[in-house]
Amino acid sequence: MKLTRARKAKKGRIEIIPMIDVMFFLLATFILASLSMQRFEGLGVNLVQGKAEKVSVENQITFTITHDNSIFLNKEKIKIGRVRERLAEILDDPEKIIIIASDKEAQQGVVMQVMLQAKAAGARHFSMIAKS
Repeated sequence: MKLTRARKAKKGRIEIIPMIDVMFFLLATFILASLSMQRFEGLGVNLVQGKAEKVSVENQITFTITHDNSIFLNKEKIKIGRVRERLAEILDDPEKIIIIASDKEAQQGVVMQVMLQAKAAGARHFSMIAKS
């Protein structure tokens, strides 16, 4: 007696749509992971437009000056009179780069005072952040 199958065997197919979905998920995951790896010790301000070279984030201290002339040292709000004192506490190497991120609405005098106070604290190298 010969037994017959109730169903015919189907040929296997490779579905490409689920594979594309998985690849886009992995791409989005890697993009978000790489964005979270960037280290910037400042606050978000409306930067001046200009061309600038990329800055190394290894050896830096960041001053941020907001549109209302508030001064932040690595996300810590400080007064203009304490810039020199506070920077002297954390400036262990005079070769560290002092990065100044200034809002385009900030007063130039405040920016200059921060730079002069930082120089008096022993800083030698300054960089200004610009939006390119």
